[in-house]
Amino acid sequence: MSREGSWEGSREGGTYFMISRSLGPEFGASIGLIFALANAVACAMNAVGFSESLLDLLKKNGVTLVDGGIQDVRIVGVITIFLLVCIVVVGMEWEAKTQMGLLAILLVAISDFFIGGIIGPTDENKRAQGFVGFNATVFATNWKPDYREYQGTKHDFFSVFAIFFPAASGFNAGANISGA
Repeated sequence: MSREGSWEGSREGGTYFMISRSLGPEFGASIGLIFALANAVACAMNAVGFSESLLDLLKKNGVTLVDGGIQDVRIVGVITIFLLVCIVVVGMEWEAKTQMGLLAILLVAISDFFIGGIIGPTDENKRAQGFVGFNATVFATNWKPDYREYQGTKHDFFSVFAIFFPAASGFNAGANISGA
């Protein structure tokens, strides 16, 4: 069988490529379908989260699109998904070329976080909402863990880590970046 017709051809499958090499093409295909579905659901959830966050920001500045509620979330979500589809249609090579620009945006956002923490609250309203900036008392309080009991379960580092780690990184984090 030629290399083009075999399952050993392209190395551009990412996670699917690694799974199909480890478990075989049958398992790789079935797991690949599940990954595709999971990524589609994750994309939809991220689009809704982005839409709600953006609309909260717009509401704070007195801007609404239609009703300031669910219809605005739908409109922003559809526009977001349309832009993502355009990126996919153009090709991931284009997205990869924009990584430095995206990195610059991310670095500006991180810098903004630290600058805001250094400046601290500018009025009592922000302090009342819980924003205190960099504060030695808060730092000392947060230095040690304060795991609590919730619904009869006493939580510890591992129970919190088990929830946080997959939500923040997932086991695909390295594979998605590796280019395999």
